[in-house]
Amino acid sequence: MDQIPSSPFNSSSTEWRYDVFLSFRGEDTRTGFTDHLYKALVDKGIRTFRDSEALRSGEEIEGALLKAIQESRFFIVIFSENYANSKWCLKELAEINECKAKGQKVFPVFYHVDPSEVRNQSGNYGKAFADYENDANQDSERIQVWRTALKEAGRIIGYHIDKEPEADVVKTITRDMICEIIGKGCVEDGLVNKESRLKALKELIGESKDVRMVGIYGLPGTGKTAIARALYNEISYQFDGSSFLANIGETSKKEGLYCLQERLFCDILLGESRKIMFHRRNNLIKHKFRTKRVLIVLDDVNNEEQVILLVRKHYWFGEGSRIIITSRDKRMLSQFNVDALYEPKNLDYCEALALLCHHALTEEQSPHCFFDLLNEVMIYCHHHPLALKVAGSFLRGKGCSQWKVQLQNLGIKSDVFRVSYEELSDEEKDIFLDVACFFQGEYKDFVTKILEKHDFSAEHGVQVLSNRCLITISEGKLWMDSSIQKKAWYIVRQQARITGKPCRLWDHDEILHLLETNKGIRAIEGISLDLSKSNDIKFSVEAFSKMSVLRLLKVFLGSGCVNEKETYKVHFSTDFRFPSYKLRYLHGHGYQFDSFPSNFEAKELLELNMLYSSLKQIKGDEIHFPNLIALDLSHSQQLKTISNFSRMPKLEKLVLEGCRSLVKVDPSIVNLKKLSLMNLKGCKRLKSLPERICEFDFLDTLILAGCSRLEKLLGDWEERQSSVNLKARRTYRRSPTPPPKLRILHLGHCKGLEGISKLPSSIQEVDAYNCTSMPILSWKTGLGASILQRIKMKPESAFSIVLPGNTIPDRWVTHKVTESSVTMKLQKPDQCSDDFLGFAVCLVFAPQAEGPQLNPEILCELNNFTFFFCGEDSVESDQRGNNSTDEFLESDQERGSNSTDEFLTAADESLESDQEQGDNSTDHVWLAYRPRPRARADGCHPKEWKASFKVIDCEVKEWAICMVLKTRPPDWPGPVVELVQPLTGETAHSSLQNGPWLWFVSQGLWA
Repeated sequence: MDQIPSSPFNSSSTEWRYDVFLSFRGEDTRTGFTDHLYKALVDKGIRTFRDSEALRSGEEIEGALLKAIQESRFFIVIFSENYANSKWCLKELAEINECKAKGQKVFPVFYHVDPSEVRNQSGNYGKAFADYENDANQDSERIQVWRTALKEAGRIIGYHIDKEPEADVVKTITRDMICEIIGKGCVEDGLVNKESRLKALKELIGESKDVRMVGIYGLPGTGKTAIARALYNEISYQFDGSSFLANIGETSKKEGLYCLQERLFCDILLGESRKIMFHRRNNLIKHKFRTKRVLIVLDDVNNEEQVILLVRKHYWFGEGSRIIITSRDKRMLSQFNVDALYEPKNLDYCEALALLCHHALTEEQSPHCFFDLLNEVMIYCHHHPLALKVAGSFLRGKGCSQWKVQLQNLGIKSDVFRVSYEELSDEEKDIFLDVACFFQGEYKDFVTKILEKHDFSAEHGVQVLSNRCLITISEGKLWMDSSIQKKAWYIVRQQARITGKPCRLWDHDEILHLLETNKGIRAIEGISLDLSKSNDIKFSVEAFSKMSVLRLLKVFLGSGCVNEKETYKVHFSTDFRFPSYKLRYLHGHGYQFDSFPSNFEAKELLELNMLYSSLKQIKGDEIHFPNLIALDLSHSQQLKTISNFSRMPKLEKLVLEGCRSLVKVDPSIVNLKKLSLMNLKGCKRLKSLPERICEFDFLDTLILAGCSRLEKLLGDWEERQSSVNLKARRTYRRSPTPPPKLRILHLGHCKGLEGISKLPSSIQEVDAYNCTSMPILSWKTGLGASILQRIKMKPESAFSIVLPGNTIPDRWVTHKVTESSVTMKLQKPDQCSDDFLGFAVCLVFAPQAEGPQLNPEILCELNNFTFFFCGEDSVESDQRGNNSTDEFLESDQERGSNSTDEFLTAADESLESDQEQGDNSTDHVWLAYRPRPRARADGCHPKEWKASFKVIDCEVKEWAICMVLKTRPPDWPGPVVELVQPLTGETAHSSLQNGPWLWFVSQGLWA
């Protein structure tokens, strides 16, 4: 039997072992036509079955032969002169005819035989059947089955060999088989033959209970990420938690490894974004993942430190966990001692052609018509997956004549990527080069806003690049393969040598050289300078005054710097002016002056970031930013005021985090009708906010954590109501409700804050930890009722609310336990299966007496539900150690003045910080709700539920968990769980197996 390994070209419903089954009369064609056809098919990677005489014995088709027929997708039947003389051939044909009725396809080859002879059983075929009918040992019914099979096959339009050269027919049949095989469905999730490729990886991953780490290695663009993503999408639902961390190498450069660690924690335990205390991340990952069966993919790792910080040891993870690491560096993976290594195999001919056709041909275009052209393209691409995708994408939708033109270009340049680039419009080329130089890993929405032009849509341009496979969009961010990025950099450097061509600078040494020599300055459109490579940069007015076309200026502090960020400065000449005519994005770390240059008018500016600046004030008459969308002045510790927000009327995002000298927010802020985010975290001297902020229609996020002197959340407003005679007027004062679309409200450590009257139905997160002046929450007040109504009004969305309080809602607590972990059994789980919406957890907790300055962390796990609370920092996060001491000892140079006022301010800040770290003894109540996971609904109502708690730096005084239902089932019993013995520290888990434990939602929550 001649056969080769099973076929990877599988339909979505059937796993075919062979692509083609050859049926033929051995003595007629085995050593001639059939042999040539078999070799041609196999050479193109087509899995072909050709039998041998050893398979034929007795009166019945041998099992192996029968199985081969049933497991073949296509059949090539070679009808030669003596085909009908073989009962074995006819038996094969009868079985093939049955398979044809099930959807498998038959391709007849009439080898020196007229199709009518086969169809009508005439000529030699007639003589053969006359002999069968005269044979008393032959079954007449079987003969009729054979006749029917021949009749059916003879009606099919096939290949007729009479005078045609056999080599040409072999070539045609091979081409047609290839086109059939690479049809719809063989490319899925960016992978050719997904199931076949995943099968090998699944075998390495295994199904054992031990923890396994598997490395996937290979050159750029060979499909490492695609296969890891496909496996992740297919099996992630089987695990307690899962996380796919994409582009780790590039992301760690931009955001640092600890952001990735935080993302991993949130993905596994929360499924949403939360912040984790810096010094506790390792501890939480190591201890909390140990009890969970997790699936983690670390994509594009380029150094061992990344792996060590994220998945250092097998014992960090629960039984059956799987860790997949993709990297170009096989040596690094081997040194980390992964359990197995996998290299995606190179594409064979058919696979490469299938991938090319998937990207190059539309639904209306047939591979038959483009077959020769497709083969030419593959020669230039060398079967490289990324090159095939790029080539196919820029040829897509073009006709044969256009293909020929592009193939001529490929022949001249021998570079698929360059030809694809030159097919772009000028605007699309600009976006491509900007992404390569400045925006790798940035959010798509941010990039398109910055690059938008009056006469061209950046959104459209980004989509074109994505369609051309020059960039990818993953989780809302733009990514470019490193091999493509290097080619883009080469293009930029070539352009820089041509006078008048746009110039983009991102290399640290090149930037410094250009600023020193002032050569080619006029053509510079963008600069991206990483200060972590040098903290002593000088910008001269002479150099920047000539940059008349500068659009992007980014002076940032990369992830290489962790500590003392305020020491990194750019030194500007005293007469420095920003080239503002075309400037759209300005990010300047460590701006040294206390104000902007006079008449700083940047009409095109969309985003302005001045982190760790020396700015003291921003006067409205000094600036004019009519199109500014985002303003970030974080950690500008001397900033006191920003006046006249009307000079930036389109502002949507305002970040003033860590501006400790800010004393007020100018009332003109109420004119910002589009403001959606306002972050004033750590503005310790801020006492109040302007009135009418509550009228903001679009405000989504309000962060006031650490505003320790803030007394009123949204100011007081006055309602004046006239009497009948219009003379006597009475004034009523009340605390208004937050803006109607507010979703996130952070108030932690606002000790002077007096209270909140009500929360909008849109709210998802409130943190009022350590707001000691706020009244204790009562569930019978308007605030308490609005919180409970939140579940009823929006049961499909999660929320978490922390407020000063000491009680659980009425009727939530009716049963008592004294453990940190409890197992509960539902008597009638089916009664609530359809009406089940989610779970709500409510706790009363207080800081530990021995560590009141620390922020609490509480983790509640309930089967596949996870609830997590981590209090806000009471003081601004600082890696140098004691923040208050550092503030007090801050150097005169950093503070910009050695005056008595400055010194007293520092002392005042220090004392205030000490006070904040004092007694946080107020009890707090935390109410959190998580809806039923849609993707895993079948696992949301098992008979047994286990709830466990883990607390750090606090004690839980009582708690309750409620199942939230649409309607209360008949005869539904009503106990829930209460913890009366304080739960502190990191209590070991234990279980109460006795029951029954039945949960219900309180009457106030019925929909």
